[in-house]
Order: sequence, then structure tokens, then C-alpha cells
Amino acid sequence: MVVRTHANGRSVEGIYVGPRNARRKFPRKAPAIELHLGHLRIHCDLPPEFWRGQPVIRDQRLSDWLESRFFHGRARRTPLLLAMVPAGNNAFRLLPLPPPMRTAKSSAAASARKPAVLAPGGPPPAALYRRPANAAAPVRSPESPA
Repeated sequence: MVVRTHANGRSVEGIYVGPRNARRKFPRKAPAIELHLGHLRIHCDLPPEFWRGQPVIRDQRLSDWLESRFFHGRARRTPLLLAMVPAGNNAFRLLPLPPPMRTAKSSAAASARKPAVLAPGGPPPAALYRRPANAAAPVRSPESPA
């Protein structure tokens, strides 16, 4: 599941899970979860507010780890997206998500929008000679040579 860092304005406070993830992924009977942060394992309590519309996991050790691992001096206004992967019974591994990557489809669409550049003294790009797939074939009149 994708979660994000939660800040109180000055410092990172924990991770925001979201109400839907809280209902789906965390059993109500579990008073706490275990987070695997690299080689660290910490036990985080789930307060009653977690189930009442404030699904934030707060723990000072988690905050310190997030601060040292990801923020170390950067502005905390923009939340960082993280992956929370199940790692056992009431245990999760917290991993950074890679930056968004461009897919081949979006790259092709972006390159199709770029205007053709003519090289000085050279022939125009072949794309200028191609007819789009959805364009109709030219209609030839009977008096024009074939």
C-alpha cells in the first residue's frame, strides 16, 4: 500500500496511512504493529484516533528515522510517498517509492507532440512525408497523371 509522511509543520510526525488502508489492512483487534525500517524493527502503538478518522502512525523513533533517512535538512512541506509492504502478522516493511517513471506510451505521445526540426542544408525528417494512419488517401482526378 502507498502511504505518505505526515508533518505537523515543523517536523515529520509519522506516516499517514489513509482511512481506506486503515480499514482494509489493519485488524482492529491489533493494538500495535511492527515496522521494519531497514535493519531496525520498531513496535508502534495504534491509538484509538487511528480508527476514528486520523489514521496516522506516530512514533518518535519512526519520526527520527524518516528525518535522518529522507529529509535531513530539506523542507517538510511536501509529503514523501512510501510503500508499506506486509512482512508478517501485523508487521510491515517501509520502503521508499522510486520517482515516477515515464512509460513507453507516454514517451511516444510526448515525442509525437514535438514539432519536427529541420536540419540546415539537410533533407526534412521522414515524419514529414508520412501520412497519419487516420488520414484519407488523396483523391486523384482522371486528368492528373498516375
